[in-house]
Amino acid sequence: MRRAFALAVAGSLALAGCVSAPPEESVTATPTGDVELITVGADETGAPTLEFDTDVDWTRVQTDVVWEGDGDALVDGQPLLLDLYGESLLDGAIVVDSYTGLARSFLLAPELLGDDLYELLLEQRVGARLLHVSPASSGGVDDEPPIALIIDVLPTRAAGMSADMPEDWPTVFLAEDGEPSVSIPESVERPAQTQVVTTIQGTGTQVREGSWVLANYVMVSWDGEVLDSSWPDERAPLEFEVGARTQIPALEDALIDQLQGSQVMILAPATQAYPDKGPVVLVVDILDVFTPEVE
Repeated sequence: MRRAFALAVAGSLALAGCVSAPPEESVTATPTGDVELITVGADETGAPTLEFDTDVDWTRVQTDVVWEGDGDALVDGQPLLLDLYGESLLDGAIVVDSYTGLARSFLLAPELLGDDLYELLLEQRVGARLLHVSPASSGGVDDEPPIALIIDVLPTRAAGMSADMPEDWPTVFLAEDGEPSVSIPESVERPAQTQVVTTIQGTGTQVREGSWVLANYVMVSWDGEVLDSSWPDERAPLEFEVGARTQIPALEDALIDQLQGSQVMILAPATQAYPDKGPVVLVVDILDVFTPEVE
């Protein structure tokens, strides 16, 4: 999946980050909105909720840090994974909600996020929750209402505890940004069937049949050649439905029962991966998991 996908979903952020200049203030009885008047809560699923007075005139861009992150500091140009929830400040209508699906992938760049959000995010760390308010846009083809937007900054790498590796398995080395590389000793036997081990143990949502998964991965041939990877900046994480058989069987089968935040290593025979490539090793970081409710 190319990161050009981010351009398509950036419209949801553009509503809150790329608006026209606020109109000139005039004498009015309507009170002027302040970000401190918005209450951020959570529903029974943990997704954010917003409470505010709709009889307010929102005339300027405002931001507030609901809580600080404790992960890596964000830097210009890096991949971003954001959970987004936004409502119209006129009537409470939902304008974006990734909590009912998977988080969204971006690059930390002003042309994708707008100058205001770009500058705000540059000051944050992974794990932060932000509240961003933008005034109504006007003068365009479609006027937009003022919007309150919750932004959760998620990890773009496995975020759990390192687990002990069994003997006679390939070794994973992690770059500073979390990108894995794989070394396969000659002593490691080629797999006759799919084998999987958890290298980093996450604590998030469990993957089940029918879950949608967002994952970063690298796939290496048995002689150590990188065959495919989602880690370059121009790529986006892999998004797929487990059980839909849109991916190789080894990948879909290995992720069942794994937890969000985990990293797993998969040894896949050619019959469960790519018959023309021989056995492969996959290292998969599970970034987000969403399982639709079955009625």
